[in-house]
Amino acid sequence: MFSISHLKYAALTLIIVASVVLPAACVGNETLPTTTPQAGESPTPTQTPAEPETITWSYWGDPWEAEVNQRLVTVFEADYPNIKVETRHAPWTEYFNKVEEWWANGTPPDVMFLDYLPTYASRGLLENLDPYIQRDNYSLTDFYPGLLEYLKYKGSLFGLPRDNDTKVIFYNKTLFDEAGLPYPTSGWTWEDLRQTAIKLTKSEDGNITQYGFAYEPDDWWLLWVHQNGGEVYDNYSNPTKTLMDSSEAIEAVQWLANLTNIDKVTPPYDVQRTSLNIGQLFQDGKLAMAFGNHALVPAFAKIPGLRWDVVGLPQKVNRVNAAGGSGYVISSASKHKEAAWTFLKWLEGPKGQAVFTETGVMVPARRSVGQADVFLKQQPPHNAQVFLEETELGRPNPMFKGVQQVTSLFNEAFVPVWKGQMTAKEAIDEVVPRVDNLLSELSQ
Repeated sequence: MFSISHLKYAALTLIIVASVVLPAACVGNETLPTTTPQAGESPTPTQTPAEPETITWSYWGDPWEAEVNQRLVTVFEADYPNIKVETRHAPWTEYFNKVEEWWANGTPPDVMFLDYLPTYASRGLLENLDPYIQRDNYSLTDFYPGLLEYLKYKGSLFGLPRDNDTKVIFYNKTLFDEAGLPYPTSGWTWEDLRQTAIKLTKSEDGNITQYGFAYEPDDWWLLWVHQNGGEVYDNYSNPTKTLMDSSEAIEAVQWLANLTNIDKVTPPYDVQRTSLNIGQLFQDGKLAMAFGNHALVPAFAKIPGLRWDVVGLPQKVNRVNAAGGSGYVISSASKHKEAAWTFLKWLEGPKGQAVFTETGVMVPARRSVGQADVFLKQQPPHNAQVFLEETELGRPNPMFKGVQQVTSLFNEAFVPVWKGQMTAKEAIDEVVPRVDNLLSELSQ
């Protein structure tokens, strides 16, 4: 796992300020460093109360992410000594069960890092941020619009985005050079990717020693459906039925499966279902092209001699990427909502965004931070601009109450397709009635 350099507070602050000092018009009413509190913000250091107000903040992540978030707390408390932040951390596999426990026993954190917001907002567990945004005239223009849509429930914002799960294709320049192939460029097509993957796949004695491509099938089949002009639901925030039985959707799923089972240019499903496995194959020089997000960058950057770059997704009918990611929310049960809002605004401001962006694992939710050196000039040199261009193409993923359950139905139904045991049409014909029934139940 990627290990982050231990930057001292003063040095880190200098990096952030040097990289992300931007015109106030670019970042709403956030400036660096914070000097004058906006409406609803806490006092400046010169107005520090005798006893700081304490809030709690929860998040998931690996140990390195906990380290980064503790650094965020240190920087924030230096800016706002009148607010103390206590953290609660759990790995992804345990975090959402912990969240339910906290709500059940009446001790939810004031601020949370959260996904699948409608599931919680529909239960009255999250604070509607619209009144705070309107009261403080808090500008949202610097955020990618698709990310904001992803965090709405019934038209209101219940969270602000930290980052975007922008997908790109990583490619190994050495393997391309050895095969005498040109590097992929923007505007390439599905067929370009397929033909390139075929040429970059190698085998010895009937065993594949180098794969041309890997695509992470679970969940992300949706993105290829969008690329092919298909739709998954009739409405992405309040669906009544699935549209996955369309020819566009069926073709997209089958095209991916054919890469594995007919062209045989990808690892088997059990291998390529996780980004961890895909990343390891790429690092080992056994994979020429990898579908993935910016979280792979730090791992690739630390491998000596690994020459790589990124290109946007290939296109078919549409050029589409994902607009989705987790965000920061405030618990509706919080007894410190103003302090929580101050902290959330700081996390979402250019300084908070820059601290996390400096790790190299994310595409920031703010355009201004993405266009700053803290993102664009991360090492080793690669075409970081591709991530920004693809983020602009982001379309909000479906986000409605129970979306995890529905997506799981599709994922389970498609496993035999990825393994070559069923056709996409057979699997989709079987799962569509079940999905429609579940959607009907969820709407009641």
